[in-house]
Amino acid sequence: MSAAPLPESDLGRARDEVATCVGADQLGPGLHLLTLEAPEAARAALPGEFAQLQMVPGPLLRRPFSFSSVDPGRGTVSFYLRVYGEGTRRLARLALGSTVRLLGPLGRGFTLPESRGSSLLVAGGVGAAPFPHLASRLLAKGERVLWLNGAASSDELFPLGLMPSGLARSAQVTDDGSSGRQGMVTDALPELLDGMDRVYACGPNPMLQAVAEMVGSLRPEAPVEVSIEAPMGCGFGTCLGCSIPLLSRGTAVPGLCCRQGPVLVAGQVDWEGLRRQPSHLE
Repeated sequence: MSAAPLPESDLGRARDEVATCVGADQLGPGLHLLTLEAPEAARAALPGEFAQLQMVPGPLLRRPFSFSSVDPGRGTVSFYLRVYGEGTRRLARLALGSTVRLLGPLGRGFTLPESRGSSLLVAGGVGAAPFPHLASRLLAKGERVLWLNGAASSDELFPLGLMPSGLARSAQVTDDGSSGRQGMVTDALPELLDGMDRVYACGPNPMLQAVAEMVGSLRPEAPVEVSIEAPMGCGFGTCLGCSIPLLSRGTAVPGLCCRQGPVLVAGQVDWEGLRRQPSHLE
């Protein structure tokens, strides 16, 4: 039997709009929260989806960022970003009132539960980006939400004050032990899994694999959704720059992070194949 194709994102929902900077805050070393007035994106963006941002004039290619928080009433969206190169450096320095072009929402986001239960959100570094929006939507549905936030050091943790109120529990893990527990997020994971109905994770791909394997071993009945990292040029499936190895019915199939992802069920990812791909930072 041939492998069935995995679902793709609905490009018909994406809009290209001019967005105005209404907030630019530095949260840590090289870490920034950019808030844009973008009414169309604010009305449509779902948790885990992303937008492609472009400064004009500026670098040729747009840069992809997950929607971090969304306020349809104010018509604003925010993005949590780390400065890596010229594109992100310019976005981090964006002045209030300046404009960028925003293309989105793009990609496939997280699956929201149909009935109430308990959700664990696991973030590694800048992988915290999509979780304020997801947590807000889960809490609005009456979900019990736990938050596990990991980073290299305390000044790189996503601020708890920017998460929505109402979290049942939050835990922090840092590589150097400067805040919370010392170690990796997987060191704190076992004690948080009891009673969890589902797990959502975002961060470096090796971390996502480790989380998926641990949940599969300790709580196999809990589905795991992961937001995958991959380099993106266009964000809508034309450039093929975000090719990732996937699985469908146990058979390896090629996929695109921007169309089948970035959020995938952990079992849809060919983790060994993904590990062999070069990092997007290399």
